Amino acid sequence: MTNKKVLIIGAGMAGLSAGCYAQMNGFDSEIFELHSIPGGLCTSWRRRDYTFDASVRYLSGTSPQSLTHQLWEELGLFDAATPVYIYDHFMRFEGRDGRAFTLYTDLDRLQEHMLELSPHDKDVIHDFIEAARQFRQMEMPVDMTPATPLESMELGQTMLPVLWPALRWRSVSVHQFASRFTDPLLREGLPEFFQFSPPDFPMMLVLSTLAMLHDHEAAYPIGGSLHLAENLAQRYLDLGGVFHYRSRVNRILVEENRAVGLRLEDGSEHRADVVISAADGHSTLFDLLEGRYISATQRAYYRNLPVSKSILQVSLGVADDFSAEAPAVNFPLPEPIYLGNVRHERLVLKHYCFDPTMAPPGHSTLSVWCEADYDYWRSMRAHPKHYRAAKDLVAQQVITALEGRYPGLSEKIEVIDVATPITHERYTGNWRGAFAGWALSTRKMSMMMTGGMNKTLPGLENFLMLGQWVEPGGNVELSVASGRDGIKDLCNALDRPFATRA
Repeated sequence: MTNKKVLIIGAGMAGLSAGCYAQMNGFDSEIFELHSIPGGLCTSWRRRDYTFDASVRYLSGTSPQSLTHQLWEELGLFDAATPVYIYDHFMRFEGRDGRAFTLYTDLDRLQEHMLELSPHDKDVIHDFIEAARQFRQMEMPVDMTPATPLESMELGQTMLPVLWPALRWRSVSVHQFASRFTDPLLREGLPEFFQFSPPDFPMMLVLSTLAMLHDHEAAYPIGGSLHLAENLAQRYLDLGGVFHYRSRVNRILVEENRAVGLRLEDGSEHRADVVISAADGHSTLFDLLEGRYISATQRAYYRNLPVSKSILQVSLGVADDFSAEAPAVNFPLPEPIYLGNVRHERLVLKHYCFDPTMAPPGHSTLSVWCEADYDYWRSMRAHPKHYRAAKDLVAQQVITALEGRYPGLSEKIEVIDVATPITHERYTGNWRGAFAGWALSTRKMSMMMTGGMNKTLPGLENFLMLGQWVEPGGNVELSVASGRDGIKDLCNALDRPFATRA
């Protein structure tokens, strides 16, 4: 019997995962990617001796004791010898009063630190730390799509220990909880530890992240984001998969309400039994399918739900060692500055000195991520000289601000790189240059706990959507799990067993 042909749009982490599991399960798959490298938003780039990263700051499942580790085992990405960096402290938030709130990853140390900052808040601090301890029991199993009653029972047993904490916290936002602190530093600082979070960012995600960091079940993979994607791409090739780079898809071919292939920008057509889009959700629905197959609910998502923010990333290669500094520092500016068209009263500086692949010895890769105005940068891009000048200006503004915090830094800068929302859009196709999919909110948290968004479209057969636009959360782990789920669904529909090994 001839193997079924599967064409996958996008070589991001969801597309790579879907490709690997498709090959493991006897499908003939090919991946079409608009860029010249894999990874999508999970990427980094080299400038002279420095690597600038645009994605992973920590990854769950790096510990073999974590349930999520199953994903990496199945895909052959991690083993006991894989180097990772385990955070002692994740970020420092500096107040205008000279004090600093440090997010230690050890819960005992964090509690002691918070009590030193604000003894009057001991009851709220105790509630916070105890809730994080409860979430140490919470692990999302890799297989969230049970195909049999036995699998459903096993999933229920896995989730039972944290059912009450999950129900208690899933509708509570971090801002709501932080308002309970009497100390202004704790009240302001807690929400700031999760950069770009919307006002209703779920407290549940704060607690579960702290639990993973405490248990060393989440860490930073040495080598960075592109290295991670390249490893997964190599696994796909080893399984017999086929890549088509620099191959932008401009239409999903449909015949009699069945997806039958792809048409590329160059006019060539490729036929298939199944089409999977692991690309940007908006362009898939409204461009590649011309809005023909979309439910009222899905249309409302794209009209009403907030997406992750567009970002401006200013990265620097400096001849100085920042390893003694916190991995990320959120500090106030003496006066607000406008970067592009957005007012900033604070900056967050990250360094990568814990990863020796990012800069030469004694040197540092620094990165400042800021919220950006997509429409401003789109208008600048229409005039290349203005766009270049705008990028140069924000770089100089950031350097000046950093010089105020780190005197003498500007004289040690060897490389400057600026990535705008247009950069992200150009190389990844992500809607409005957002750094992820949907913005995480309490509403999204409830959606995640009830199965996420549909991977199929009404009236269209032989088609699946995967990745961050159908798995609210949008991180690497969920995107990879989405690829797995999609191929498992496909196997179930064809009444064939699902394999997780080649």
